[in-house]
Amino acid sequence: MVRIALLVLGAALGGLGLAAQLHAAVSAWTAGSDAVYLGTEDGRVLRYLPETDALEEVWRLAPVERVTGTGQPKLYALDVRGGELLWVREGASGFRVVERFRLGEPPRVVVSEALELPVVAAWFDDPDGYVLVLLDGEVVWVGPTGEVRRRVQVTRSAVGAADKHGRRLAIGDEGGLVTLVDLDAGRVVLQSAQHRDKVLSLDLGARWVLSGGRDRKGAALDLSGGASLALRARFFVYAVALDPEERLAAYTYDETGTLRVVDLVARRELLRRGGFNGVDRLMFWSEDCLILASEQGRVWCWRWRE
Repeated sequence: MVRIALLVLGAALGGLGLAAQLHAAVSAWTAGSDAVYLGTEDGRVLRYLPETDALEEVWRLAPVERVTGTGQPKLYALDVRGGELLWVREGASGFRVVERFRLGEPPRVVVSEALELPVVAAWFDDPDGYVLVLLDGEVVWVGPTGEVRRRVQVTRSAVGAADKHGRRLAIGDEGGLVTLVDLDAGRVVLQSAQHRDKVLSLDLGARWVLSGGRDRKGAALDLSGGASLALRARFFVYAVALDPEERLAAYTYDETGTLRVVDLVARRELLRRGGFNGVDRLMFWSEDCLILASEQGRVWCWRWRE
């Protein structure tokens, strides 16, 4: 049975906005038409309303029997299409399970542990299948009944981050390479050495792809012309975000919890603000609402223009 519970808001964070307490770190998220869906380290799926900082629990994963004992499975990736969610969760054997979920019904397995796939991320694919990114740098197309239809090796290095926009997929690897895949053609259309170390974060748009790396650098790659804009940082760039109009870039700047917002068109800094300790996920919900999630289990909409 689906459990729905309204979670209590936390206290104001020094004027930076109200924070909803999750009591576990966000391990995956995706934007729906009117809400953001969150997956947590302790196996919960939540619906977050940025306008009010309200949270609803829509599902809690059942514990799994591991070799080390019973425990809550971690959620690794989320996607939403219409009224359905797709997620990647930890399986009992250590391999990943991909499940499809509709409110009011139990999750349905679409990729089982039996396939032994080290799935990093999964998305709904046209018309009724799914596209997966594997840890070893492979892209896999899966049919509606779980059969593998096609496989393409994209990189030989382990995947650090992946993101999908429309019919294109971006993958960042351990070596700092950012690769763009055309999902309809099933081939690599662009590769760019944006970093000298592992790619930690990606945000793919229609024109730009943002990346953040362990080399203490952010980068914005213009997909229309191939030009790259360096986004300087002072620490590992754990999170990057494009605004809906693809004019603004936000990213984690240093180890003391500073965020930086840059105008990509004018190529100038708009804001640098500290006090966001532990923030490791960013998402523009609107031009003025930047959603933040921290490793301490907080999520909130920061009205950064105010």
